[in-house]
Amino acid sequence: MKPISLSVYVLLLAQSIADQRGGFPPKTDTESARCFVQSFYDWYVPKGSFKSLGPTSDRALRTKSSFFSPKLIEALREDSAAQSKAKGEIVGLDFDPFLNSQDPDAHYSVGKVTHQGSSYKVSVYGVTPGKRPSSLAVIAKLEKHRGKWRFTNFTYPNGPDLLTVLHQRSLERHRH
Repeated sequence: MKPISLSVYVLLLAQSIADQRGGFPPKTDTESARCFVQSFYDWYVPKGSFKSLGPTSDRALRTKSSFFSPKLIEALREDSAAQSKAKGEIVGLDFDPFLNSQDPDAHYSVGKVTHQGSSYKVSVYGVTPGKRPSSLAVIAKLEKHRGKWRFTNFTYPNGPDLLTVLHQRSLERHRH
């Protein structure tokens, strides 16, 4: 048996350390889903400080449309278009659909990831420094499409999901 060379040992040690720190791509779909959702919220939440540029969710759809299912994009764009036409009244969403809030926390952190059929559900929590961790903000539902993750819906604690809310708002607009 040949002794292991120093370079192989160093490489194995480096890989072990990188794996512990998240330096290599996730090994499972659960880890990959967690990373996808966290990276989206890390990108998305700072964008909320630019309110004068329109709803943050609209910018997310413009710049990260591949992150969302076509059904979700269509429903959100319809809602946003209706709201932009209604001057002085609220006919669309009156909260951020990805944060479930009108007053977002400073940071959002993913929690539990569950696998159901072809989809994954990722719990997302708001975090404000110096305060107790807030309760569950939203559960992001996602699926892989052609090897890439995309959001298919967002479920709100003690309430309906985003697609249901958007559908209800659409029905209300068409009744009036």
